[in-house]
Amino acid sequence: MTGDSNATWHDAGVGITRSLELAHRSLLAGGLPVGAVVLGPGGDVVAEGRNRAYDPPGGDDPLQGNPIAHAEMNALARISVDADLSTTTLWSSHHPCVMCAAACEFTGVGQVRFIAPDPSDDRHGPDPTGVDDQWLIVANLLFLTGIRAYSGADAPILRRARDHEPETTDLLTTVAPHQFQTAALPDALGLIWPDVVDAAQRRRRRTGG
Repeated sequence: MTGDSNATWHDAGVGITRSLELAHRSLLAGGLPVGAVVLGPGGDVVAEGRNRAYDPPGGDDPLQGNPIAHAEMNALARISVDADLSTTTLWSSHHPCVMCAAACEFTGVGQVRFIAPDPSDDRHGPDPTGVDDQWLIVANLLFLTGIRAYSGADAPILRRARDHEPETTDLLTTVAPHQFQTAALPDALGLIWPDVVDAAQRRRRRTGG
């Protein structure tokens, strides 16, 4: 990363950075780029998971190759059934779907936070609270890069995203996909950080944020 991007990365907090790293890992594996991490009250990592619904099987993720293999579900599946989750916070790179939100409620997760609205939703979801737009742009850029690689440039999700998140979809035409192929996400972001910052500023102006 550049100096500015490196400082911003370290200031973001483990919930944001680890969720994004897991989403990036899914992208590298050819899956849907979504990551989630469960943090204890002191900020320690209790469990983590990434979306494994679409990429080839492998590794020790509890859920793979099926419709419930979402990032949040994989993180929760790593936790003991008798664990008290009331003091934990689940972070996800994207607004949890109905299934994952219900699982968080059922298991008693104390707080759920997310980085970006899910661009695959038919209707634009809520923006996160307390999350800088730079990380929202990164989360959705990872997600949409994965969609483009998996389903092509004319995928319906990309068409919807052009209406909901035009600043991010604009980046899809200027950021080469190979720039995300580095093993470390901070290194990849260092190559495109000025573009991310510019997109975040334009999004804030559009939304009045």
